[in-house]
Amino acid sequence: MPEIVTEKPVVGISACLYDCPVRYNGKRFDAVSSLGREHADFRFMPVCPECMAGFGVPREPIHLTGPGEEVLAGRARVMTRRGRDVTEELVAGAQACVDALSRAGVRVVVLKEESPSCGLFKTKVGNHRERDVRAAGVFGALLTRTGWFLFSDAAFNSPLSWWDWRRRMHAWLWLADRSIATNGELSDAWHVVKFIVQETKRREADEIGRAIAALPRHAAAEELEAIRARILDALRAPTTRERALAALWKSYTYHRKRGTLEGVDLHELTVRSPEVRRNATTLAQELIALERISFENALLFAASPVLYRERRRVRARDEALGRAQDGKER
Repeated sequence: MPEIVTEKPVVGISACLYDCPVRYNGKRFDAVSSLGREHADFRFMPVCPECMAGFGVPREPIHLTGPGEEVLAGRARVMTRRGRDVTEELVAGAQACVDALSRAGVRVVVLKEESPSCGLFKTKVGNHRERDVRAAGVFGALLTRTGWFLFSDAAFNSPLSWWDWRRRMHAWLWLADRSIATNGELSDAWHVVKFIVQETKRREADEIGRAIAALPRHAAAEELEAIRARILDALRAPTTRERALAALWKSYTYHRKRGTLEGVDLHELTVRSPEVRRNATTLAQELIALERISFENALLFAASPVLYRERRRVRARDEALGRAQDGKER
Protein backbone atom coordinates (compact mmCIF):
# COMPACT_ATOMS: atom_id res chain seq x y z
CA MET A 1 0.00 0.00 0.00
CA PRO A 2 1.19 3.59 -0.50
CA GLU A 3 2.85 5.49 2.30
CA ILE A 4 0.62 8.19 3.76
CA VAL A 5 1.88 11.44 5.28
CA THR A 6 -0.61 13.25 7.51
CA GLU A 7 1.40 16.32 8.51
CA LYS A 8 0.39 19.22 6.27
CA PRO A 9 3.49 20.46 4.38
CA VAL A 10 4.56 24.07 4.94
CA VAL A 11 5.53 25.57 1.58
CA GLY A 12 7.54 28.76 1.22
CA ILE A 13 6.57 30.80 -1.81
CA SER A 14 7.63 34.01 -3.52
CA ALA A 15 5.04 36.46 -2.20
CA CYS A 16 4.26 37.84 -5.68
CA LEU A 17 3.05 34.34 -6.64
CA TYR A 18 0.67 34.28 -3.68
CA ASP A 19 -1.38 37.24 -4.86
CA CYS A 20 0.68 39.74 -2.84
CA PRO A 21 1.29 43.06 -4.71
CA VAL A 22 5.02 43.18 -3.93
CA ARG A 23 6.64 43.32 -7.36
CA TYR A 24 8.67 46.40 -8.19
CA ASN A 25 5.68 47.84 -10.09
CA GLY A 26 3.08 46.72 -7.53
CA LYS A 27 1.81 43.83 -9.64
CA ARG A 28 1.15 40.28 -8.43
CA PHE A 29 0.34 36.76 -9.63
CA ASP A 30 -2.22 34.30 -8.29
CA ALA A 31 -0.24 31.19 -9.21
CA VAL A 32 -1.76 28.80 -6.66
CA SER A 33 -5.42 29.40 -7.55
CA SER A 34 -5.11 26.58 -10.10
CA LEU A 35 -4.81 24.11 -7.21
CA GLY A 36 -8.49 24.47 -6.34
CA ARG A 37 -9.45 22.44 -3.28
CA GLU A 38 -5.94 21.04 -3.04
CA HIS A 39 -4.82 24.47 -1.85
CA ALA A 40 -6.03 23.38 1.62
CA ASP A 41 -3.51 20.50 1.65
CA PHE A 42 -0.67 22.97 2.29
CA ARG A 43 0.25 25.86 4.54
CA PHE A 44 1.93 28.62 2.56
CA MET A 45 4.60 31.00 3.85
CA PRO A 46 4.95 33.98 1.43
CA VAL A 47 8.23 35.90 1.50
CA CYS A 48 9.78 38.64 -0.65
CA PRO A 49 13.55 39.16 -0.38
CA GLU A 50 13.36 42.53 -2.13
CA CYS A 51 10.81 43.84 0.36
CA MET A 52 12.86 42.40 3.24
CA ALA A 53 15.83 44.26 1.77
CA GLY A 54 13.91 47.48 2.43
CA PHE A 55 13.28 48.40 -1.21
CA GLY A 56 9.52 49.03 -0.82
CA VAL A 57 6.70 49.08 -3.38
CA PRO A 58 6.87 50.55 -5.97
CA ARG A 59 10.64 50.63 -6.44
CA GLU A 60 13.34 50.83 -9.03
CA PRO A 61 13.85 47.48 -10.78
CA ILE A 62 17.14 45.78 -10.01
CA HIS A 63 19.46 43.71 -12.15
CA LEU A 64 22.48 41.46 -11.56
CA THR A 65 25.88 41.80 -13.16
CA GLY A 66 26.33 38.04 -12.81
CA PRO A 67 24.41 34.96 -11.56
CA GLY A 68 23.18 34.83 -7.98
CA GLU A 69 25.94 32.50 -6.83
CA GLU A 70 28.49 34.98 -8.15
CA VAL A 71 26.78 37.73 -6.14
CA LEU A 72 26.98 35.65 -2.96
CA ALA A 73 30.67 34.99 -3.65
CA GLY A 74 31.34 38.71 -4.07
CA ARG A 75 32.19 38.46 -7.78
CA ALA A 76 29.00 40.14 -9.08
CA ARG A 77 26.79 42.99 -7.91
CA VAL A 78 23.11 43.95 -7.61
CA MET A 79 22.36 47.32 -9.19
CA THR A 80 19.28 49.52 -9.53
CA ARG A 81 18.26 50.98 -12.88
CA ARG A 82 19.96 54.26 -11.90
CA GLY A 83 23.22 52.54 -11.03
CA ARG A 84 22.99 52.34 -7.23
CA ASP A 85 24.71 49.30 -5.70
CA VAL A 86 22.24 47.44 -3.43
CA THR A 87 24.10 44.14 -3.19
CA GLU A 88 24.41 44.09 0.60
CA GLU A 89 20.76 45.01 1.08
CA LEU A 90 19.44 42.24 -1.18
CA VAL A 91 21.72 39.58 0.29
CA ALA A 92 20.57 40.60 3.78
CA GLY A 93 16.92 40.50 2.66
CA ALA A 94 17.38 37.06 1.12
CA GLN A 95 19.01 35.75 4.31
CA ALA A 96 16.17 37.22 6.40
CA CYS A 97 13.69 35.28 4.25
CA VAL A 98 15.65 32.04 4.66
CA ASP A 99 15.68 32.58 8.44
CA ALA A 100 11.93 33.22 8.49
CA LEU A 101 11.24 30.10 6.43
CA SER A 102 13.44 28.03 8.76
CA ARG A 103 11.50 29.25 11.81
CA ALA A 104 8.26 28.25 10.07
CA GLY A 105 9.56 24.72 9.47
CA VAL A 106 9.70 25.16 5.70
CA ARG A 107 11.72 22.73 3.59
CA VAL A 108 9.84 23.19 0.32
CA VAL A 109 9.91 26.48 -1.60
CA VAL A 110 8.35 27.58 -4.90
CA LEU A 111 10.07 30.54 -6.57
CA LYS A 112 9.29 33.12 -9.28
CA GLU A 113 11.41 32.14 -12.24
CA GLU A 114 13.53 34.72 -14.11
CA SER A 115 13.53 37.09 -11.13
CA PRO A 116 16.95 38.58 -10.20
CA SER A 117 16.23 37.60 -6.61
CA CYS A 118 13.94 34.55 -6.77
CA GLY A 119 14.95 32.94 -10.06
CA LEU A 120 15.78 29.26 -9.55
CA PHE A 121 16.84 27.77 -12.89
CA LYS A 122 16.92 30.97 -14.94
CA THR A 123 17.57 34.62 -14.14
CA LYS A 124 18.15 37.82 -16.07
CA VAL A 125 21.60 39.38 -16.03
CA GLY A 126 22.45 42.85 -17.32
CA ASN A 127 20.63 46.15 -17.52
CA HIS A 128 19.84 47.60 -20.95
CA ARG A 129 20.63 44.34 -22.71
CA GLU A 130 19.25 41.75 -20.34
CA ARG A 131 19.97 38.14 -21.16
CA ASP A 132 18.57 34.95 -19.68
CA VAL A 133 21.17 32.96 -17.81
CA ARG A 134 20.66 29.36 -16.72
CA ALA A 135 21.45 30.10 -13.11
CA ALA A 136 19.68 31.13 -9.93
CA GLY A 137 19.05 34.64 -8.65
CA VAL A 138 20.37 35.78 -5.28
CA PHE A 139 17.60 34.30 -3.12
CA GLY A 140 17.39 31.19 -5.29
CA ALA A 141 21.15 30.63 -4.98
CA LEU A 142 20.99 31.06 -1.22
CA LEU A 143 18.17 28.53 -0.98
CA THR A 144 20.11 25.92 -2.97
CA ARG A 145 22.60 25.85 -0.11
CA THR A 146 19.90 24.71 2.33
CA GLY A 147 19.31 21.34 0.64
CA TRP A 148 15.55 21.96 0.60
CA PHE A 149 13.14 20.85 -2.13
CA LEU A 150 12.89 23.77 -4.57
CA PHE A 151 10.82 24.30 -7.69
CA SER A 152 9.72 27.22 -9.84
CA ASP A 153 6.30 28.61 -10.70
CA ALA A 154 6.49 26.67 -13.98
CA ALA A 155 5.12 23.77 -11.90
CA PHE A 156 1.69 25.40 -12.13
CA ASN A 157 1.74 25.59 -15.94
CA SER A 158 -0.35 22.44 -16.34
CA PRO A 159 -2.16 19.89 -14.13
CA LEU A 160 0.34 17.22 -15.20
CA SER A 161 3.34 19.35 -14.25
CA TRP A 162 1.86 20.07 -10.83
CA TRP A 163 0.97 16.41 -10.26
CA ASP A 164 4.59 15.44 -10.95
CA TRP A 165 6.12 18.07 -8.66
CA ARG A 166 3.63 17.29 -5.91
CA ARG A 167 4.26 13.53 -5.88
CA ARG A 168 8.04 14.01 -5.79
CA MET A 169 7.74 16.65 -3.08
CA HIS A 170 5.71 14.28 -0.84
CA ALA A 171 8.17 11.44 -1.51
CA TRP A 172 11.10 13.76 -0.74
CA LEU A 173 9.59 14.93 2.57
CA TRP A 174 8.69 11.37 3.56
CA LEU A 175 12.21 10.09 2.89
CA ALA A 176 13.89 13.11 4.53
CA ASP A 177 11.93 12.49 7.75
CA ARG A 178 12.16 8.70 7.81
CA SER A 179 14.36 7.06 10.42
CA ILE A 180 17.15 5.14 8.67
CA ALA A 181 19.53 3.49 11.10
CA THR A 182 20.10 0.11 9.42
CA ASN A 183 20.67 -1.37 5.96
CA GLY A 184 17.20 -2.86 6.06
CA GLU A 185 15.52 0.46 6.79
CA LEU A 186 17.37 2.09 3.90
CA SER A 187 16.43 -0.76 1.57
CA ASP A 188 12.77 -0.60 2.60
CA ALA A 189 12.69 3.17 2.00
CA TRP A 190 14.34 2.75 -1.39
CA HIS A 191 11.75 0.22 -2.52
CA VAL A 192 9.02 2.80 -1.87
CA VAL A 193 10.48 5.68 -3.91
CA LYS A 194 12.65 3.88 -6.47
CA PHE A 195 9.86 3.84 -9.08
CA ILE A 196 9.98 7.63 -9.37
CA VAL A 197 13.76 7.68 -9.64
CA GLN A 198 13.72 4.89 -12.24
CA GLU A 199 11.22 6.89 -14.27
CA THR A 200 13.36 10.04 -14.43
CA LYS A 201 16.94 8.86 -13.78
CA ARG A 202 17.21 5.19 -14.67
CA ARG A 203 21.00 5.03 -14.64
CA GLU A 204 21.21 6.78 -11.27
CA ALA A 205 18.51 4.47 -9.90
CA ASP A 206 20.50 1.41 -10.98
CA GLU A 207 23.65 2.81 -9.37
CA ILE A 208 21.80 3.55 -6.12
CA GLY A 209 20.42 0.01 -6.07
CA ARG A 210 23.91 -1.42 -6.54
CA ALA A 211 25.29 0.89 -3.84
CA ILE A 212 22.70 -0.35 -1.35
CA ALA A 213 23.42 -3.99 -2.23
CA ALA A 214 27.17 -3.41 -1.80
CA LEU A 215 26.91 -1.95 1.70
CA PRO A 216 28.66 -3.89 4.48
CA ARG A 217 26.36 -5.88 6.74
CA HIS A 218 26.28 -3.18 9.41
CA ALA A 219 26.92 0.00 7.46
CA ALA A 220 27.96 3.14 9.31
CA ALA A 221 25.47 5.97 9.68
CA GLU A 222 27.56 8.12 7.35
CA GLU A 223 27.29 5.54 4.56
CA LEU A 224 23.53 5.26 4.97
CA GLU A 225 23.08 9.03 4.99
CA ALA A 226 25.24 9.44 1.87
CA ILE A 227 22.91 7.12 -0.08
CA ARG A 228 19.83 8.81 1.35
CA ALA A 229 21.24 12.13 0.09
CA ARG A 230 21.67 10.64 -3.40
CA ILE A 231 18.05 9.47 -3.42
CA LEU A 232 16.78 12.83 -2.19
CA ASP A 233 18.72 14.60 -4.92
CA ALA A 234 17.39 12.22 -7.58
CA LEU A 235 13.78 12.88 -6.47
CA ARG A 236 14.18 16.51 -7.55
CA ALA A 237 14.34 15.59 -11.26
CA PRO A 238 11.02 16.28 -13.07
CA THR A 239 9.39 13.80 -15.39
CA THR A 240 8.14 14.30 -18.93
CA ARG A 241 4.66 13.78 -20.32
CA GLU A 242 5.80 10.63 -22.10
CA ARG A 243 7.35 9.17 -18.95
CA ALA A 244 4.27 9.95 -16.87
CA LEU A 245 2.10 8.27 -19.50
CA ALA A 246 4.31 5.18 -19.50
CA ALA A 247 4.32 5.00 -15.68
CA LEU A 248 0.52 5.31 -15.60
CA TRP A 249 -0.01 2.52 -18.10
CA LYS A 250 2.61 0.27 -16.54
CA SER A 251 1.05 0.57 -13.08
CA TYR A 252 -2.48 0.06 -14.34
CA THR A 253 -1.72 -2.95 -16.53
CA TYR A 254 0.41 -4.53 -13.77
CA HIS A 255 -2.49 -4.55 -11.33
CA ARG A 256 -4.95 -5.61 -14.01
CA LYS A 257 -2.73 -8.55 -15.00
CA ARG A 258 -2.27 -9.70 -11.41
CA GLY A 259 -5.96 -9.35 -10.69
CA THR A 260 -5.23 -6.86 -7.92
CA LEU A 261 -8.05 -4.63 -9.11
CA GLU A 262 -10.73 -7.32 -8.97
CA GLY A 263 -13.55 -6.11 -6.78
CA VAL A 264 -12.08 -2.60 -6.56
CA ASP A 265 -14.38 0.33 -7.28
CA LEU A 266 -12.67 2.09 -10.20
CA HIS A 267 -14.96 5.14 -9.99
CA GLU A 268 -15.71 4.75 -13.71
CA LEU A 269 -12.03 5.23 -14.47
CA THR A 270 -10.86 4.11 -17.90
CA VAL A 271 -7.12 4.26 -18.45
CA ARG A 272 -6.22 4.31 -22.11
CA SER A 273 -3.11 2.80 -23.68
CA PRO A 274 -0.09 5.03 -24.47
CA GLU A 275 -0.82 5.37 -28.20
CA VAL A 276 -4.13 7.14 -27.44
CA ARG A 277 -3.51 10.87 -27.57
CA ARG A 278 -4.79 13.02 -24.73
CA ASN A 279 -4.00 16.42 -23.29
CA ALA A 280 -2.11 17.06 -20.05
CA THR A 281 -5.30 17.76 -18.11
CA THR A 282 -6.87 14.40 -19.00
CA LEU A 283 -3.66 12.55 -18.21
CA ALA A 284 -3.36 14.27 -14.83
CA GLN A 285 -6.98 13.39 -14.05
CA GLU A 286 -6.27 9.71 -14.73
CA LEU A 287 -3.20 9.79 -12.51
CA ILE A 288 -5.03 11.51 -9.66
CA ALA A 289 -7.88 9.00 -9.94
CA LEU A 290 -5.39 6.15 -9.57
CA GLU A 291 -4.00 7.86 -6.47
CA ARG A 292 -7.48 7.96 -4.96
CA ILE A 293 -8.08 4.31 -5.74
CA SER A 294 -4.73 3.28 -4.27
CA PHE A 295 -5.47 5.19 -1.06
CA GLU A 296 -8.99 3.87 -0.64
CA ASN A 297 -8.09 0.25 -1.42
CA ALA A 298 -4.60 -0.10 0.10
CA LEU A 299 -2.91 -0.61 -3.27
CA LEU A 300 0.45 0.68 -4.45
CA PHE A 301 0.52 2.39 -7.81
CA ALA A 302 4.15 3.07 -8.65
CA ALA A 303 3.35 6.53 -10.03
CA SER A 304 2.66 8.00 -6.55
CA PRO A 305 4.13 5.93 -3.71
CA VAL A 306 3.64 8.67 -1.07
CA LEU A 307 0.40 10.60 -0.62
CA TYR A 308 -0.78 13.35 1.72
CA ARG A 309 -4.10 12.75 3.43
CA GLU A 310 -5.66 14.35 6.50
CA ARG A 311 -5.72 12.12 9.58
CA ARG A 312 -9.52 11.95 9.56
CA ARG A 313 -9.49 10.67 5.97
CA VAL A 314 -6.90 8.05 6.89
CA ARG A 315 -9.03 6.88 9.83
CA ALA A 316 -12.12 6.71 7.63
CA ARG A 317 -10.23 4.66 5.03
CA ASP A 318 -8.88 2.25 7.66
CA GLU A 319 -12.32 1.77 9.20
CA ALA A 320 -13.84 1.06 5.78
CA LEU A 321 -11.11 -1.46 4.95
CA GLY A 322 -11.59 -3.09 8.34
CA ARG A 323 -15.31 -3.50 7.75
CA ALA A 324 -14.65 -4.95 4.29
CA GLN A 325 -12.15 -7.45 5.74
CA ASP A 326 -14.60 -8.50 8.45
CA GLY A 327 -17.22 -9.11 5.79
CA LYS A 328 -14.87 -11.34 3.83
CA GLU A 329 -13.95 -13.37 6.89
CA ARG A 330 -17.60 -14.00 7.66
